[in-house]
Amino acid sequence: MDLEMVLATTRANLAFDVDDPWAVTLTVRTGDDNWVPWVFARSLLTDAMVAGGATLDPVGDGDVQITAHGSHVLVELDSPSGHAILRLPRADVDRLLDEAEQLVPEGSEVLDLDVELALLAGEDA
Repeated sequence: MDLEMVLATTRANLAFDVDDPWAVTLTVRTGDDNWVPWVFARSLLTDAMVAGGATLDPVGDGDVQITAHGSHVLVELDSPSGHAILRLPRADVDRLLDEAEQLVPEGSEVLDLDVELALLAGEDA
């Protein structure tokens, strides 16, 4: 999908992984084949889509803020190394969330504490 970053065009991938059903990953090309992943809550993206232009106030209080308006979704990314506002086609975001919902419906996610504790301890899960 093509995105606009400030006044430049860049490439990005928006992905969902069933192994981390609470998150989505937006990987953005920053130049010279450098790709930077941004992992944020799936619910943040869903909440922005539900708000869907009822307000232009972004959803999110942290480094990722999202506003859905018309045929686009604006994703604002803020970090110590830079700031960007990306414009994603709303149809692509809708498609990703629909596929995620088919794979792992929101609210049906399962947390295996033994596996998570093993991973935190540096052990094989």
